[in-house]
Amino acid sequence: MLFSTIISVQYDTPFSAFPAAEWERGLDWVRACGLDAAELCISHYEGIDLPRIREALDRRGLACSTLSTGQSRGLEGLSLSGVPREIRERTVERFEQHIRAAAALGSKVTIGLLRGADGALPERRRELCESMLPLVDCAGRHGVTLVLEPLNRYETSLLNTTAEMLDFIENDLGAPEHVGILWDLFHANIEDPDYAEALRLMGSRLQHVHVADSNRFFPGYGHLDLEGIMRMIRDSGYREYISFECFNLPSVEAVRAGTAAWVAQMRRLG
Repeated sequence: MLFSTIISVQYDTPFSAFPAAEWERGLDWVRACGLDAAELCISHYEGIDLPRIREALDRRGLACSTLSTGQSRGLEGLSLSGVPREIRERTVERFEQHIRAAAALGSKVTIGLLRGADGALPERRRELCESMLPLVDCAGRHGVTLVLEPLNRYETSLLNTTAEMLDFIENDLGAPEHVGILWDLFHANIEDPDYAEALRLMGSRLQHVHVADSNRFFPGYGHLDLEGIMRMIRDSGYREYISFECFNLPSVEAVRAGTAAWVAQMRRLG
């Protein structure tokens, strides 16, 4: 398994252990922790210097695991469903920018909050599919994988479980090879009662994993058996990234101090 963590290069996020203004210092820490990559948080591309970012990663021997895209929902109200058509079209355009950036960085693109969180009505699912189809085409042309994230019922009633997301990918989107699932263990703790069955269902559709404990704290500060879950993920044949998406809790100091040891422990799993 490969490991990464979120680093924001633009706006601060509670999921990054470093402020956006210190993103290069954050990359130094990522390397020192023995991680393989950074999951870069980018909201828009005004002022973003992709060649500089690529050089900063390369100089440290790091990859970009995926682009985290959800900030523009809160900042700009963007969404692929549940909003007027003009906003959906702007969101599609933004994702096309993310796809081109991912092609330049050799990464995937996550679709989490920006898929929309307003209801489970058939209309919302239809809107999401309508918005996704040009993105599926764009990603295919650029050789980029899109990873869709099931979100828990307290954040949305649209596509909560692994099974529901698989059904959407297979039946609504037409089963494109370059669309997979981002399995977030915080959400799965609420929606997927049988982790082994969820892993079996996803198979090769599992393309990215977010790790956090049951309360969104750093691993070890909630009640999940993360060591057991990591074993299941490894034994399923998964060889993509495990990426931290936990709050800086119980403290940013605990996150910074504990990351290297936790990753080393997971690499030693028997």
